[in-house]
Amino acid sequence: MASPEQESNSAGAGNDSPERAAASRAEGLYAAGLDHFEKARYSEAVTEFESALKLNSRHPGAVKHIGLAFFQLGDYRKAISYFSLVLQGEQENEQVLCCLGVAYLHLKNYESAERCQRKVIAVNPRSAEGYRNLGMIFYHRGLYVEAVGMLKKALELNHSDPETFLHLGEAYNKLDEINLAVSCFEKVLEFQQDNPRVYYNLGILYDKKGMPDKASLMYRKAKELASPKAGRRRSVPLTDVEGRDLFFSRSLVVVAEETTEGEQQDLLKKKRFEKFKRRQMRKKLSKITIPKVISPLENVGTMDLTKASLKINEAIKIIKDKSK
Repeated sequence: MASPEQESNSAGAGNDSPERAAASRAEGLYAAGLDHFEKARYSEAVTEFESALKLNSRHPGAVKHIGLAFFQLGDYRKAISYFSLVLQGEQENEQVLCCLGVAYLHLKNYESAERCQRKVIAVNPRSAEGYRNLGMIFYHRGLYVEAVGMLKKALELNHSDPETFLHLGEAYNKLDEINLAVSCFEKVLEFQQDNPRVYYNLGILYDKKGMPDKASLMYRKAKELASPKAGRRRSVPLTDVEGRDLFFSRSLVVVAEETTEGEQQDLLKKKRFEKFKRRQMRKKLSKITIPKVISPLENVGTMDLTKASLKINEAIKIIKDKSK
């Protein structure tokens, strides 16, 4: 026969078992979500994390990683909502603060973005990523000198980050520091040889420097990397600094995802026609002067015709009188 103490322990275990089972299932779903996340299957990861949170709404790992998954998917508003929940308990979480700032940047909320990145630097004064992101914020606000300062600081802390060199080159380009911009983009190529954006930017800069042969080489390389090959999607999308997935070659061919050679030719013809049409519309119509043709009867008034009629009648009367 079981003692009262044993019965009490058995009853307690029975009461705890549903909660423990739910917690165990939540952990399993969270682990499955992490596996999807690490393999860049972010939509599947979101599904697993959401299921885990239904069982344990306060699971810290699930809240953080579902925010990171939405961030990777480009759903920045949802990412911000989950990051905000994480920061309620971890106000100095450097990774979450950094991603939160970038999410605000994508939504063009520059004040909130800057505030987050400054918190990152306050938490970790040697955060190269924090300084790089501040530089990007200043760039998007048109503060190119300030952007250069932040990006150079980021390179002092991490001198092998191609993304920082890329943004620094774009900032120098805006300041017409052509040689410095070229130097930055060439530095990027030491780390990345498959980024069409770098080759395209170098093509523009070589054009500015009056080096058409090198410019053409860069444009061709950019187009080659950005175009689909052998029926497969391109692995590196070409975007401008605003994140727009679009590429214009020197011949104004638009190279976008899943475009065939025939479609590119059609787009080229369309672009050329639209360009010609806009040019024609801008031309002012020349004034055509039509010479005024004066009719011989135009200056004959009503009184002149009356007098003429009277004279004719008088003439007829005289003729009649003479005939008698």
